[in-house]
Amino acid sequence: MNRFPNPSLDRRQLLRNGGIVLSMGALVAACGPDRKGSTDPGRLGVADEPTELPDAVVDDTALLRTAQSLEYTALAVYSAATATNALSTAETALAQRFVEDHQRHAALFGSLVTDQGGVSFDCANPFLMDRAVTPTLAALDGTDDLHRDVLNIAHAFESLAAASFQALVPSLVDLSLRTEMMRIGGEENRHAAALAAVINPDVIFSPAMFGEPVEKDADGFPVPYAIPGVFGRLTGIELVVGARDAEGARYSTQLQTPAPNTYVYEYQSC
Repeated sequence: MNRFPNPSLDRRQLLRNGGIVLSMGALVAACGPDRKGSTDPGRLGVADEPTELPDAVVDDTALLRTAQSLEYTALAVYSAATATNALSTAETALAQRFVEDHQRHAALFGSLVTDQGGVSFDCANPFLMDRAVTPTLAALDGTDDLHRDVLNIAHAFESLAAASFQALVPSLVDLSLRTEMMRIGGEENRHAAALAAVINPDVIFSPAMFGEPVEKDADGFPVPYAIPGVFGRLTGIELVVGARDAEGARYSTQLQTPAPNTYVYEYQSC
């Protein structure tokens, strides 16, 4: 039995014509008397007006506030790390020493911001907290080795602070600020070196210093070295934590030095 007796009106045409009817109905509804939204010529749809972004100036004050926020980010990381009770007594004492250093650095950056006529930013970097710290800490749930993960997290964020301060230096206009930034960056590098020596006490120098490839360990974790290279690192820092999932993969993220989406601008506040 022919379900479509009219040979000129087959199933495909019905679907096509139905689509046209629906489209025309939507167009009529959009042009009807109850239509809401802008009546400006050339405007399509009824979406809200875009929000104007504040003026964002990347000056010395913004860079200093960004550096200060990284210190508070490190403090947030250590607060979470020590709260796990996964560190030994000696490791906890080392972490406490680093906490005191980060508190001192944060206060110093705050005073430098004030000297520039800006407002001190006394809290962690919002971008890093949302996209790096929070998901990394969440990945610790159900981990197969909390002690390993906590040490690797501390090492990664110390390495990030050191690399970030080095990366910010060329953008600073005030040359005296460059000196201060690098001095603090050197302290962060020493923090990272000390943690690397705790995690990997058998090998101090990275194979990269001898032209050899840098491999991950048997479980897929990046191997930290107290002396990772001849020069300070500016590339991304891979952080791997947690237990393997159903597909055999662990949580992994790349920590990057500050960029415009990470900067703490003058209009931002805690």
